[in-house]
Amino acid sequence: RQNSDVHERAVAELLKTADAQADYLALDEKARAALLERELSHARPLRSPYAAYSPETARELAIADKVTALKQDFGQGAVAQYVISKANSVSDLLEVALLMKEAGLFKPGTQPRAQLRIVPLFETIEDLRRSADVMDEFFALPLAQAMLAGQDGLQEVMIGYSDSNKDGGYVTSNWEIRSGIARLVALGRARGIRMRFFHGRGGAVGRGGGSSFEAIRALPAGASAHGTRITEQGEVVSSKYGDPILGRASLETIVAAAMLAELSPRGDAADGEGAALLAELSQAAFTHYRALVYGTPKFEIYFRQATPLLEIADLKIGSRPASRSTSPRIEDLRAIPWVFSWSQARVMLPGWYGLGTAANAVGID
Repeated sequence: RQNSDVHERAVAELLKTADAQADYLALDEKARAALLERELSHARPLRSPYAAYSPETARELAIADKVTALKQDFGQGAVAQYVISKANSVSDLLEVALLMKEAGLFKPGTQPRAQLRIVPLFETIEDLRRSADVMDEFFALPLAQAMLAGQDGLQEVMIGYSDSNKDGGYVTSNWEIRSGIARLVALGRARGIRMRFFHGRGGAVGRGGGSSFEAIRALPAGASAHGTRITEQGEVVSSKYGDPILGRASLETIVAAAMLAELSPRGDAADGEGAALLAELSQAAFTHYRALVYGTPKFEIYFRQATPLLEIADLKIGSRPASRSTSPRIEDLRAIPWVFSWSQARVMLPGWYGLGTAANAVGID
């Protein structure tokens, strides 16, 4: 799993070094996608053993090479997916295919084949809203159709609960996740593509936590038709799987929910007349949340001084750095330290802020 911005920079360097495109980052989305399609249509590699690449690009190429080696040593099932964080365009998916090609994981030709499923992760509110449009554009490409044909017609999409909550608040995150999944399910049916969803849920309420059974049952009809993947974050692993009996019960609960979702689907307010009300609730909550977190001057300073963010960031308990860059912006902070920092200060902002205002806005006491 890697951020789409990293892929962009790595591909830009490969193209520039190979004299294929001097400034890939300056191209618009349409030009990027067209260029990547051309590069993926032939077997000519971009990587040269005589070129000196930046540490970042060298690392991404080394990861792809390691995947190739793992598959050779342990079989094709050793590594199955390549997840793209912050995916928001077709070029984000094609950039991964290009990196895979440089490691022999993508075979061009009349019947192109990819040895990994390319899995976009839609995380922000805007990305969730555009997810079906992005995937529709991708599915329209002959290249994508050929890749999916070699992967049993199955497309996996990951849904980000934590970052959508940080971006738009609890109410809007849940509404846009459900709406986005519903649109993607409908798209899959229209295109004849099997859609499988990978739910990036955490243990805290602000990260999509709560009952896995209820969460699966609340998904739109058809969302579990082709399987379900769920992340189990570190903070809940011990409570769910620390004992063999609990572990079995946790798995049985998830399996039962997935089976019931398909064998005995149930509608809810989002499927009927309540959809308009829920959309209104979401918009009111979104506006109020954004006004505080992203519209209040120096709010990020208050956050850093009122919570133990720096101490949490220094703890060696996370799988990744606390921030995606050296920027102090909340947009660049990862969702895990965001939620945990507020929790340690006993401020449950990620789990409730905006809900009361939204309820008042639509006349709910």
